[in-house]
Amino acid sequence: MRVLHIAVGVVAWVQVAGRECGQQEIDQQDIAGCVSVSHMKHIGHRNAVWLGEQLKNNTVLETLDLHHTFIGDDDAISLAVGLRGNTALHRLAMHNNYIRDEGAKALGEALAENTGLRFLSLSSNGVGDEGAKGLAQGLLANNGLRRLDLYFNLVGDIGAMALAKAIKQNTQLRQLHLDSNHIHDVGATSLAGALHGAAGLVELTLSYNQIKSDGAKVLAASTRASPLLTKVTLDHNHMINSEVREDLVKLEAEMVERRRLAAWLVSAGLADAHATSHEESVPDGSDPPLLSPYAEPVKRLNAHHRSGLLQLGHADKAAITSHAALASLQPSQRDVLAEALRRKIAEASQHDEL
Repeated sequence: MRVLHIAVGVVAWVQVAGRECGQQEIDQQDIAGCVSVSHMKHIGHRNAVWLGEQLKNNTVLETLDLHHTFIGDDDAISLAVGLRGNTALHRLAMHNNYIRDEGAKALGEALAENTGLRFLSLSSNGVGDEGAKGLAQGLLANNGLRRLDLYFNLVGDIGAMALAKAIKQNTQLRQLHLDSNHIHDVGATSLAGALHGAAGLVELTLSYNQIKSDGAKVLAASTRASPLLTKVTLDHNHMINSEVREDLVKLEAEMVERRRLAAWLVSAGLADAHATSHEESVPDGSDPPLLSPYAEPVKRLNAHHRSGLLQLGHADKAAITSHAALASLQPSQRDVLAEALRRKIAEASQHDEL
């Protein structure tokens, strides 16, 4: 009987543990076993306080989608309380709400203690410079967050400067989205200066701000000098002159090339899967693909393009491993790259046959 009871208990727990939850569970204040909570229209402050308390000890919930649920600063503050020690929640979406500086500051304080959150969306709220400063302060002590969305807010140069300091020190943040804010050349220049030291950032978006030609030029130069970046956007900053705009078009072509190389390295098994530009993605904790020791040799071989693979098509393994482009690699790494190239050549040949 005891064994049977345990077995039944385990089965019942498995059935509940993976459930997707929503408005009904919030209204009933019961998220036991929920791995995600989404598709809600309204939670109210009472439920926000309750949910914050639940997050303190919850070890199951991974996704909490509270976008467009009319939550404000008080609600965000209550939820932040529960985030401080939570390690299970990975995605928290709070866009399209009424969160302003006080709520953002509370979330920043939570980030300083939280290790589990990977994605935080605060877009389309009313976060200004003080809120951005609070979030930046949290990022200085955080090593878990990979993506922060702050587009459609009220962040200006002061907030951008604070975030610049954070991304220079934080080596784990991969994506920072600041489109549709109030950032001028001062903020853009600060962010550009941080890119030289940003050890993990691969994507920075600054479309629809008030950046002028000087700020755009500095950002373009810093982007080119920061080899890990695969996406930087500056479109719809209407005070950029035509000469700089032409250079930004060239920069985007360079970024497309970097993204292609990064994707090739991942598909070849030479870098960990890592999100660089997909808007719904949440990067994991792996190193950016362009940090792979194989990135430069593959680039020199032009192997991430079909034409480059075709040129290598008739070379045997010995010829590939002794190629000058592989000189920076250890012998074992040369063997790994040569094998990956042979697989890719075979795939390309098979595709041609089809």
